[in-house]
Amino acid sequence: MAEDADKPEMVDSDETEMTEEVEEKPKKQTKESTKRSFSVSMILGHVFNTRMLRRVVQIVFFLGINAYIFASWFGSDAIIAFWSNFSKLLPTLPVIAPLEAPAAILAGSFDTMQRELTTGIFPFFTLGAMVIILIILGRTTCGWICPIGTIQDFVTLPNRSKTRPAPSTEKEFRRVKAYLFILVIFFAAWVGISVILGSAENLIAALGPFADAAFAPWNPAYIIFVETTNQVWPTSFENLWIVLSWSPIFWLQLAFVAIIAIVGFWVPRWFCRWLCPAGWLYGFFSRDAIISIGRNPARCTPDTCNVCEVVCPMNIQIRKFPYKKMHSPDCIMCLDCRSHCPNDAIVIRIG
Repeated sequence: MAEDADKPEMVDSDETEMTEEVEEKPKKQTKESTKRSFSVSMILGHVFNTRMLRRVVQIVFFLGINAYIFASWFGSDAIIAFWSNFSKLLPTLPVIAPLEAPAAILAGSFDTMQRELTTGIFPFFTLGAMVIILIILGRTTCGWICPIGTIQDFVTLPNRSKTRPAPSTEKEFRRVKAYLFILVIFFAAWVGISVILGSAENLIAALGPFADAAFAPWNPAYIIFVETTNQVWPTSFENLWIVLSWSPIFWLQLAFVAIIAIVGFWVPRWFCRWLCPAGWLYGFFSRDAIISIGRNPARCTPDTCNVCEVVCPMNIQIRKFPYKKMHSPDCIMCLDCRSHCPNDAIVIRIG
């Protein structure tokens, strides 16, 4: 009887040990699976994030806006036909992109407005479509689609130490694009009125390349996608002398584009911030866009953190704006501030 009484105690002890071993296994498996899922999420987070998505969109539109690049690579008319049909669904966009480029399928609103004004036509449709896009999306097209913005962004990528002028200096530099906008529109309206009155011949002759669009001769998009394609380029060392036949104006234009790229290595989007008259016009209507960014006051620590301002390519003083909405005319909705914020305090606002 004593032996029988002892047996249940031994069985209970064995079951307890087995139960503990069974319980330990799921815990180990759970930890291992958690580590694996965490590492996978980290990898996916680096590959599939807002910054990577924006780079992909920028490349696609850079090539798509100027479909002739595809044609020169692949000689495929089908690709150009695809983008041409796609262009019929879109109006001109708030970017800088000349429609005069070979096989171009999309034009910038400001580029089109100049051409229309110089022919004596008021750009009702172009202006209306532009305003609607800017009121809804803000300057998202500048940050995600504009080819010159794309070039500046990729030039800046290798350099982590950026130059950030003082707020007062930045403010003075930003005034330049407003003055340039007034100058460009003045010439466009002057030529347009002269065309209506029938006295534009002498004025057009005097203005030369600035007659059709005063912004075009120093518009980097026009220089890259129109002027360079109109020039004869050397194909070997034997005919390298062809470059000597290029006009001094074209050499100056190439130098200007090179300066934009070189300075852009240290100063992100400096052309957009200080010299782009189209950007000033777009910012005028995008200040209170329906889709914008704001900050979560429960997460944002403006007294100790300025990461959002350091990474902002437009050098915007984000912390000076209200938490609810950042109504800056220079915000291009690139979302770099949101991607780099250590506290996830940057949020997208609608309304």
